[in-house]
Amino acid sequence: MSMGDISSDEESVGIAVINYPAPKINSYREVIENAKKIAEMISNTKLGLPGLDIIVFPEYSLQGFNPKKWRELSLSVDSEAVDIIREASKSNGVYIVFTLTGEINEDPKKNPYDTALVVSNEGKIVLKYRKIMPWVPMEPWYPGNATYVTEGPKGIKLGVMICDDGNYPEIWRDLAFKGAELIIRVQGYMYPPRDQVSIMSKAMAWANNSYVAVSNLAGYDGVYYYFGHSMIVSFDGRVLGEAGESPGEIIYAQLSVPEIRRIRKKWTAENHLYKLLHRGYTATKMAGESDDGIAESPFDFYKMWVKDPVQTKKLIEAITYSKPKYYPKI
Repeated sequence: MSMGDISSDEESVGIAVINYPAPKINSYREVIENAKKIAEMISNTKLGLPGLDIIVFPEYSLQGFNPKKWRELSLSVDSEAVDIIREASKSNGVYIVFTLTGEINEDPKKNPYDTALVVSNEGKIVLKYRKIMPWVPMEPWYPGNATYVTEGPKGIKLGVMICDDGNYPEIWRDLAFKGAELIIRVQGYMYPPRDQVSIMSKAMAWANNSYVAVSNLAGYDGVYYYFGHSMIVSFDGRVLGEAGESPGEIIYAQLSVPEIRRIRKKWTAENHLYKLLHRGYTATKMAGESDDGIAESPFDFYKMWVKDPVQTKKLIEAITYSKPKYYPKI
């Protein structure tokens, strides 16, 4: 993996993350206008970075978040705004990651979803992920219930999470377990937790031996000030590049596909995915028990959550609180 040039090659994925300016959207017409701005930014970025294979836009970059019109501004996947971005993907030959915040729910009685889409360089939607952990109490989006991994440019396996999802190690691990070599975190994250968000993204890259790409909004939308700091992180937790706070900043890096596959096959002491399911294999071999350690989970929390989620919920409430403390007026 490297930075410093605008190219990529047959074994490296050129990826860009953007501090997209926090949009103020009040109508469907403005959503369409913003989609055209995104399409233009895709074309211009590809022009300046000819090695670009995939470009990542933050959560809320298309529709913004209007506290009074969030339901009205929700879209379906087959909407005109999505078609504009899909066409930009196809015409520029790049993968694009962005969100529908929100996506109209199939059940009209339920709130929209917060949905991430991955569009291929042929303009096809190859992944649709619905945010598992909406940022309650402030976000009204209906939660999704599964993670997904797809093949991206040059065969790299990628998965997507959205904003507050990234505060839960379980989601990172689930994506890594499904084979994700690149975990993309799209977010509309505002102050104050800038340092915590950065720490989590770097730590999870290391813990899961995965590339991580974070794209965040930047600037003020009339409600929040978004801190930017989009970044690209290597599988060893080192930051390859990080933006500042300014809207419009773009960070670009080349991610080696063979290198991440090599370290996952060759690393020993820091191969966290392998070691988690082969605990203590040095000792078990010496004891004559097994050559490859212990696979059974030692974690009571996960065992109980699967077996009895209601009781697990009660135990968590005993150390936190039993009822939500606040519902926003939106």
